[in-house]
Amino acid sequence: MSAVDQFVVAYGPEQVEDLVVLEDGCIEAVTTREIRVYERQADGSLTELFDEAADQALEAFWASVNEFNSNGENDR
Repeated sequence: MSAVDQFVVAYGPEQVEDLVVLEDGCIEAVTTREIRVYERQADGSLTELFDEAADQALEAFWASVNEFNSNGENDR
């Protein structure tokens, strides 16, 4: 089973972190989205991961996505 099958990565809603008014009057907003990582359990439920476990799962997830894409499996 690949990390894509084992983990679920979810993005929360955008949150405004900062607003800057530029010299020309334009407003620039800095936004962030919370990333939440879950691991699929044998019974089909999800368990949320935190801290180092979430970081490691996220790295494994994106490595699996990159491997999938580099193998041409996603070509259309």
